[in-house]
Amino acid sequence: MQNGIIVRVFIASPGDVHLEREEACRVIQEWNAAHSLPRSVIVEPIRVETHSRAVQGGHPQDLINAQLLERCDLLVAILWSRLGTPTAKALSGTVQEIHEFSETKGDDKVLLFFCDRPIPNAADLEQVQAVRSFKDSVKTDGLYLQYTEAEEFARLFRQQLDLTMNAILDSNEFAVITAESDRRDVTLLPEACSILAVASVADSSRILLSRMRAGHELSVGGICLTNTGDERSEAKWEGGLEQLEQCGFAEDLGYKREVFRLTRSGYEAADELWHILLLRRVNSLQQGEYDYVDVSSLAEDAFNGCRIAVPIVREKVNALGEIDALELVAGDGGTTAVRLNDKSRKTLREHEWLKFANPDGG
Repeated sequence: MQNGIIVRVFIASPGDVHLEREEACRVIQEWNAAHSLPRSVIVEPIRVETHSRAVQGGHPQDLINAQLLERCDLLVAILWSRLGTPTAKALSGTVQEIHEFSETKGDDKVLLFFCDRPIPNAADLEQVQAVRSFKDSVKTDGLYLQYTEAEEFARLFRQQLDLTMNAILDSNEFAVITAESDRRDVTLLPEACSILAVASVADSSRILLSRMRAGHELSVGGICLTNTGDERSEAKWEGGLEQLEQCGFAEDLGYKREVFRLTRSGYEAADELWHILLLRRVNSLQQGEYDYVDVSSLAEDAFNGCRIAVPIVREKVNALGEIDALELVAGDGGTTAVRLNDKSRKTLREHEWLKFANPDGG
């Protein structure tokens, strides 16, 4: 096995430049094809949606920075019409990533790109102005590049990657290690957990964000989650949706950022959340250690106003049974009753911190 240098590149951006994010990964792959073997080096693109899984344990942006960003050697930031959701420390998660990376790794390790193609008609004007203000604020801090189309971005990024990698390899600042990537844990907000859980079992996984004169309304499966007109409520639920986008669990369907749906990885993450929800439900109904709970009773209570059908409950408890995380009783119609075992009790203890947000809307 050939060992060598691995250089991790964190790709930071809101969800409006997904084409450029894909182009950045393609450019890195082409660079590796040309240089990895002869120079014993590999460049690994790091993105939240590919190097994280849905857990909790702290503020989401802080956890991303601590467990992903700190392990990276370069940061590529791409901005166009959105700056992103504000965090406790910065104007947005992307801005916090830029600032903290620059402070810890140096300004020369940040590649900053601004897109200057026409702004979409459906763009949030406050977000557009926030990008412009941030651009003005960094003019004196260092170099940034402008581009119009994704193809031009790819060409400029390839030039900068060549220059930066030459400087890195000449500096001898990296130790020789085995090039092996890993997945890191990233917090999901309680609102993001609830959106995932409801969308995955609703008749339609569509997540609707309606912008009305009275305020913004975010709804899933016919359930309004926001208290429309309450800016705090709107901000926290929209922040949950944006986090799902950043993690690759939800995608914009292109209707002026008003209609979203879950992705395959989003459904997989939702399945994990429902495992915990069902174990909690069994735990609340199981009277004694050796008592069983009817499967039909697990579907009696609504979660955030959304009822889960008995066949879906059976499917999910069967999945838990397959990994020995729940004891099952089979009947003529399939699994009829369940009870906790040592493994499921351990799972519940390990996930006591997992939180879901209740709807603010009526």
